[in-house]
Amino acid sequence: MQDQHFMQQWNAGHDRFSEELDHGLAKRVGKIAARLRRRVPQQHRPERCGQETQLARKARLTSLGVIGGVLAGASLGMVAPLVLAIDCPQTPFEAARLCTRAALT
Repeated sequence: MQDQHFMQQWNAGHDRFSEELDHGLAKRVGKIAARLRRRVPQQHRPERCGQETQLARKARLTSLGVIGGVLAGASLGMVAPLVLAIDCPQTPFEAARLCTRAALT
């Protein structure tokens, strides 16, 4: 019975709550955007000095590849032990540690 009353009250007030929340957030975002527009002058990107050399292009793309590889390796290194620990059966602490250790090696 209490659940039914709760759901009726929730449904009755949800539209009003959502409307007030949207209005409040839009007002805050508008104020923050106005402050940022006043403080920071428009910054224009400098023009390129000339044609990008082949060596500069290769260095730029290589650095992007290295950064992407490091990020992918780090995220896999963090997620893989968790997934493997979850996939192991629900057993005592020692068995879970063995699963995690196996994932890390």
